[in-house]
Amino acid sequence: MKTRSAVRRVLASVVLVVLTSSACTTHAGSAAQVGDETIETSTLRGIVDRGMAATQAAGPAKDPQTGQAAAPIERSDLQRGALTLLVAANLAQQEARQLGVAVTGQDIDSYYQTLGVLQYGSVAAFEKAAAQGGFARDDLRVLVQTDALELAFADRLAPNSVASDADARNFYDQAVARFGPLPLSFGQAKPFLIRKLSTERTAAVEAELRQISQREAILINPRFGVWSASQRAVVAADGSVATTPAPEPLGQTAAMTQ
Repeated sequence: MKTRSAVRRVLASVVLVVLTSSACTTHAGSAAQVGDETIETSTLRGIVDRGMAATQAAGPAKDPQTGQAAAPIERSDLQRGALTLLVAANLAQQEARQLGVAVTGQDIDSYYQTLGVLQYGSVAAFEKAAAQGGFARDDLRVLVQTDALELAFADRLAPNSVASDADARNFYDQAVARFGPLPLSFGQAKPFLIRKLSTERTAAVEAELRQISQREAILINPRFGVWSASQRAVVAADGSVATTPAPEPLGQTAAMTQ
């Protein structure tokens, strides 16, 4: 279910503008400024510390083709990926207020479980993959809440656009072939799949998020990198030029997230 390269992928649906003028500056304790709201360095540091500990405990992921262990995650890469997620989460919250959309704790829990089962075969496998990618279980809710909000945006913006039953069945059958019997029947998974697989819904959400990103001034603290509008991520900077794309901390999770 490749709807976008996120986190961003992981969360690449958000186009941000980095302003370096005196009109928008970060204070000493901020990792980024999103309009009038601040992402504190301490918040970013906590996610990165927990992510580094999680990946060390889980061990490296293996390349499915070669069977070789992946290279260890660098802290600087994880910082950029996590900050990308935090900025996208901030913008999603602002857009939710703009649209009058909200998700409940039950909505988030349901999304978490359904995503884990359909993309990884189980919630436990989802959490392990996240840990191997540098994202601790305690912080997965940041990603899942943002994605659940975007699904709610799509319900508001394109309520009549859904994927076909055939597309949903094909995705479900592929998951069963890959993981074996799932704890969700096709009937239980179908409402989620027809919403997530719709390209029209994805396009509507991306257009809406682009609008709010153009309204909000975004400034990344230079110690963490710069924002690349073309890559839609915080990237490493060589002098004043962005050179390296941020990683997608959750790897294949991007394929299931909008």
